Amino acid sequence: MRLTKEKVAENKARVVETAARLFREKGFERVAVTDLMHAAGLTHGGFYNHFESKDELAAEACVQIFAGAVAAIERIAGIEDASERAAALDAYERRYLSERARDAPAARCPMVALGTDVSRQHGPVLQAYADGLRRYLDAFTRALGGAEPPRRKAVREQAIATLAMLAGALSLARSVAAADPKLSNEILAAAFARLPQAAK
Repeated sequence: MRLTKEKVAENKARVVETAARLFREKGFERVAVTDLMHAAGLTHGGFYNHFESKDELAAEACVQIFAGAVAAIERIAGIEDASERAAALDAYERRYLSERARDAPAARCPMVALGTDVSRQHGPVLQAYADGLRRYLDAFTRALGGAEPPRRKAVREQAIATLAMLAGALSLARSVAAADPKLSNEILAAAFARLPQAAK
């Protein structure tokens, strides 16, 4: 039976969505195409109807993973009132450094989920990740109040440092959560206490 264009597009979207979830949970290398297609409810042979390689799929999954993270921070950046924007960013950072985020099977943040693994990948995956990180930092800079030229450079540096602290703290907290929950909680609390505030 010949599939309609709509069904083909639906199947491809399901594969990308499944890949995004599995790559966040296990990393790129620990997900075999056969297992991925099984998890998506499709046959292994169907993979090549949609993608030329696993790298092509990984790049598309990376784009999808970043899409949600960038959209969340862009919503904050779009708040015009500076005090409301600062409050929304504070709430975002609290969720980011929460025990719930730490204990999730797969980190929602692309930088935490993929950051160490992506450096071992190839061209299209590296480019998709770099593009996503750049978009995230652009939005994060605006969320911190750095849209205007006189402050842009200083706020951009603050955005990079803040993201490094967020992603680093969550990665560290996740790494010791099972062995030393007290230390894990200490890392989350210390990082949140030292975060710079958005411009008000």
